[in-house]
Amino acid sequence: MNLLKIRLLAKNDIQEITTYFDEINPKITDSFLADLFNEFEIIRENPQIFTIKYRETRVRYLKRFSYGIHFVFTSKTVQILAVFHTSRNPKIWKERNH
Repeated sequence: MNLLKIRLLAKNDIQEITTYFDEINPKITDSFLADLFNEFEIIRENPQIFTIKYRETRVRYLKRFSYGIHFVFTSKTVQILAVFHTSRNPKIWKERNH
């Protein structure tokens, strides 16, 4: 089984997203987190099914929210690099790699 690690910057992304959703409606936050954790489990179990988008980084998009989970997979470890809204500038994603 693969180990899942979430980098500090990705944790900060998640905190910003949930703070934003909490201001709108806490139920949205609950739904977002449920989807996010479900996708984390899918990534942890099968990281190699996702194609590499840039510099060894793979992206899994949430189904009900416009966010992508950016991650790398090396030797049985999945590292979550970022959780970004799909409208954000792709240069920001790439600067966070490794």
